[in-house]
Order: sequence, then structure tokens, then C-alpha cells
Amino acid sequence: MDRYTVTYLGDSVEGVNTYYRINYKVLDEKSGEEKENFTLYPNAQVNAKMRQIIASPDTKHYLFHDIYTHVSSVPLKEEDHEPHEGHSDDESYEKPITYEINIGDTVRFREGYVLVKGINREAKVQNIPLGENDIAIGLQLEVNSEGKTYPAEPIYMLKDGSKFDFGKKVDEKGLKFRFTNVFPDKNKLELMVYQKPKAEKPWVVMKAIEFPYINLFWGGTIIMVIGFILSIFVGIKN
Repeated sequence: MDRYTVTYLGDSVEGVNTYYRINYKVLDEKSGEEKENFTLYPNAQVNAKMRQIIASPDTKHYLFHDIYTHVSSVPLKEEDHEPHEGHSDDESYEKPITYEINIGDTVRFREGYVLVKGINREAKVQNIPLGENDIAIGLQLEVNSEGKTYPAEPIYMLKDGSKFDFGKKVDEKGLKFRFTNVFPDKNKLELMVYQKPKAEKPWVVMKAIEFPYINLFWGGTIIMVIGFILSIFVGIKN
């Protein structure tokens, strides 16, 4: 098997089965030219709750040998669930970081930075009317990452003497922002930044076995079966 370069290309799901694309290449040692290229699709049924998989192999057939491939360990993907009693949307994020910021400040995150652009003093929250003494303030943010910008405006509200905040997500970057407090004496605003964990690089643990002369084995088995059947017919005639 040393002559093969093996690459995991990804996976796809069909029904209860997950198919893993495993590419094999053979390169000429002197010229580096590709002599052989094929992809096998071993599959597995993954049960994240039971923490187990049921794997099925895939095989490349040759005249005098076979390449047998199956996966023995894969990432167990937990089922996503919507927020409900006992669970919060915040569970899918890392522990938040709280900043005291002002207009013009920047906040760094893993893939870029957030610019605090301004305050929206006429922010509104759908289906929540404001009384004369109520206040709703939007914090205008600009997320900068990989040459792109994404707007976000979390809202801080004072209503009937109580504090509320309404977070804003930037799903493209796995971010969530909460505008949670105002400090007039310090001329500061409180911003909480949530970030989803860094995506795990796709991986599988697999086993590849080369079976030499496997077709001769099956050929011999077939010949034995034919001989056994013929012997039965001969015995019946006699």
C-alpha cells in the first residue's frame, strides 16, 4: 500500500448512510506523473447518541488483487436543536467576552475585527411599544473579516424601569452581539461578544487492506462448488 497517496475528500449523506470519499493516487517515482487515480466510497451509519458507528467497506477490484477500504472512526455529529426550555441559543457559542467601549473603538475576534460606528437613538423592537419614559438604543456595529463587512445592531432597552437587551447575530462569521449596559458616568457602553468554536477540520480514521490473489481464491471456491455439484449428479446416476 506504500505506493498509494490517500486523501480524504469529504462526505455526503444519503438516508441513514454517510458516504466518505477516499481518493487513491499512484505517482511515478521518477517523473511524478499520475499513473492511477480512483475514489472509493466506504459508508457508515452514525449514531451520535449511542456514540457508535456501523461501517460498510468499499473495494477496488483488480485481476489479481483487491483494495479494501473501510472507516473505523469518524466525528460524531450531534443533532442541532432549537432553543427551548432547559436549553439556550448561547450554548452553541464559546464563553462571551465583555467589553466597555465607545464610538470609534474596535474589538478583535478570531477572523477580524468589529468597528463601533455609532448609536441609533430611534431603535425599535418589533411588537414592543415604548412608553414616554422608555428608551431603546441600537449599537451600530460593522464586522470586518476577510475583505468583507457585515452590519449588526444589537439593542439595549429600558422599559418600565427594567433593563432588556436584544442580541444580533452575524451567522456568516459565527458571531453574536449583545448591547447589555450603558455607563453615563464613564461615558462607556457594554458590549458582549459571542463566537462559535473554531470549526474542526474534517477527518476520518480508516483502514486500507490489499488482498493479493483474492480472485484466485474465489475462482478456486467456485471450481470446488462446481465439482461438488457434479459429484452429486454422478452419484445420483450411479
